[in-house]
Amino acid sequence: MEILETGIPLLDEALGGGLLEDSNFLIVYDTYSNGWTLAFEIMKNRISVGDFGVVLNSVFPLTPLKMELRMLNFDVEKEGRSGNLAILDIFSSFHRLKYDEGYVYTDPTLDSATFLPKYLHLYRRILKERIRERRPIGIDVTVDSLAFLLGEENTIKLFQNLMALKEKAKMEEKRKRPINIFLLNKGRASDRLVAWIALYSQYVVEFCSSSKSLWERMVIRKSPLPDFKPREKGYTFTLKRGRVILQ
Repeated sequence: MEILETGIPLLDEALGGGLLEDSNFLIVYDTYSNGWTLAFEIMKNRISVGDFGVVLNSVFPLTPLKMELRMLNFDVEKEGRSGNLAILDIFSSFHRLKYDEGYVYTDPTLDSATFLPKYLHLYRRILKERIRERRPIGIDVTVDSLAFLLGEENTIKLFQNLMALKEKAKMEEKRKRPINIFLLNKGRASDRLVAWIALYSQYVVEFCSSSKSLWERMVIRKSPLPDFKPREKGYTFTLKRGRVILQ
């Protein structure tokens, strides 16, 4: 399996080389952490080398999502209109919000009882209409907000089903394999949910913020690569002028 660069050299080194294609990358963070921005830095870098970004949004309407990403100089409208990004908008589907932007995909009939088939229908549309032969880089924004909408037990079962479907697609489909990034705020999730999503993730990175510093501690808990060497004290992380800084 191919190992893909994140575009952040120190992160690639810390992970043992990069991200395995078809892998799941979990970012766990706390209430005041900006660790979630690492996902979009990776997406931005992967788009620059030809991949396609897919944002699975269950937490915000489109306007505040765009506002949040401005701190990273990530222009959602520009990337969407340029054919580099699609938003599978669960939040807007549940709350019956309709956008004219072609890169935003919604289904006003989406609900917890019929979520999986309708979600898969939207994703297949994105594959056919936008991704085509490119590699998808997906970000789940966020697992905890999805659990709030669907219920925690339903969300765990959903991930189990998605793991099975992912394995089936790998065996049957001839296309570039994706990278899936899960964002999970542990302040909004039970330990049980965190444990299940960590189980389904090949990589686990945890961020801890501090009231005494704008620098956060980043610890890599898990990587499947043989060159991965855990660093006991972890790394430090912050944002400066829209850029992720790791030390």
